[in-house]
Amino acid sequence: MNANFNGMCYAPYPKGYNPSIANHTYIFFGSDVAYDCMTPVWGKEYTSKSGSHCDLNGPNKARNDIQTLADIGVKLIRLYDWEPRNNHLNFLDYCNSFNIKVLVSVSNYFVKPDEGLNGRDEQIPKLINSFSNREKTDYHSAITGIVIGNEPRISGFSAQNCIDFTTSWANIEASQYPNYRELMIGHPVDFATYGGKYPCFGFWDPLFDALNKVTAKNLNKRLFLAPQTYNDRIYLFENAEGSGKGYVDIAYEKYQKPILFTEIGHDRTKPNYQKIADEQLAGSIEYGTKNPNILLGICFFQFADKV
Repeated sequence: MNANFNGMCYAPYPKGYNPSIANHTYIFFGSDVAYDCMTPVWGKEYTSKSGSHCDLNGPNKARNDIQTLADIGVKLIRLYDWEPRNNHLNFLDYCNSFNIKVLVSVSNYFVKPDEGLNGRDEQIPKLINSFSNREKTDYHSAITGIVIGNEPRISGFSAQNCIDFTTSWANIEASQYPNYRELMIGHPVDFATYGGKYPCFGFWDPLFDALNKVTAKNLNKRLFLAPQTYNDRIYLFENAEGSGKGYVDIAYEKYQKPILFTEIGHDRTKPNYQKIADEQLAGSIEYGTKNPNILLGICFFQFADKV
């Protein structure tokens, strides 16, 4: 994974992915924004099977979000949900045309013990195939990393669930996809302490204690920290909890793994939100430029309904 990514979180968020409703009830397939039928949102032209058409000039206009994101300097898109039965190759190809890399998602469904976790040996090959290029010889070249689940405390899965799923992922890669690239893998964690001294630490302690021992496909060397924060620049880069050190330095010193904020931003309904977000982003860019081996980048996050 390249350093100094300026990224954007990208998802429609009507409802989290679940295969029992995907393809049947929700047009967004559980917030899978990257599949072909969502081309009017992210692309420049689309014709449906029934003949409906949109483009950049006609009465039915395509939104062309990828162009917009490229125009504002986005180099990385972080996704949330992904339906492996859908075709995503056109989305990934279009991202490539703008030199935008993608963090593809393993949806919460696949990690939760009461949903898809127990069927992971069957589901993981389907996910890997859906992340692959047309020739099925490697991961698609637009993909720079994989994020597994999102915010376990809120979403209802544990560190052990992530350990079980990610270990199986590495073993299946090694046995069925030995020539595929060894992509970086992260587990996005909300900024709660989980019983640790600092945010995310209580979740990361058991996670990395186990996954650092997994050597299949060099998994132990591919892991990155994926915290999600609303904290300000001072906390992140200068003084966390009165320690005299920024959170990023403390986390890197403890875990010796690079960091990519899979969500960073501030609630637009809170006072001074723009100042806080501006300082977060400026601090991240400054720190990442000086320490590219520590801070890989950031994905800015904002609910559109809070604008």
